[in-house]
Amino acid sequence: MATKLKETIPTAITGAFLAGLTAAFVISGVLPKPYALMFPPWGVFITWAGYFAAGGGGKGQGMPVFKKMYMAILWGDIWGFAGAFLMNIVNPHAANLPLMIFFDGIIIFLVNQPILWGTRYWNPIKYTPAIFYGFATFFSTYFGGFGFIPGNIYAAFITSFLVNAVGPVFGYLQVRFAMIKEVPA
Repeated sequence: MATKLKETIPTAITGAFLAGLTAAFVISGVLPKPYALMFPPWGVFITWAGYFAAGGGGKGQGMPVFKKMYMAILWGDIWGFAGAFLMNIVNPHAANLPLMIFFDGIIIFLVNQPILWGTRYWNPIKYTPAIFYGFATFFSTYFGGFGFIPGNIYAAFITSFLVNAVGPVFGYLQVRFAMIKEVPA
């Protein structure tokens, strides 16, 4: 007998609930300090979508996807941090904006080399999209003034990894909260 999967609670509802939780940690004033962490929400949402893109969502697929994503996210965060750190050293010495943009382009090129070569030679970071999630979220957190200490490079590193770590967990929970069961087709 053929069966199909049916949601007890629609995933649109479970996803909306989890998205609402994300907003509580983002919007200043919703939660009192120190709980208002000024998390950048896109860091949660891109890794949440990335969880499903990496094959998550089915029974028994959570842990393999977590393993696939978390090391790669951290790798991207590390090199995003390195790029911003170098920019903080070089940019004050640039005579004008075009020169600063030129130097920043060289820095981005240089910090992307270990990212790209690492994916070729180190298996735990093979999932390249997750590296982008970490790298991009670090840059947007630091330069966008987000994080529990806005403008602090170390706080941005921690914040960006934390928000990227929440996304796959929310992807997993979205499916689990839907209480999917097999029913006759």
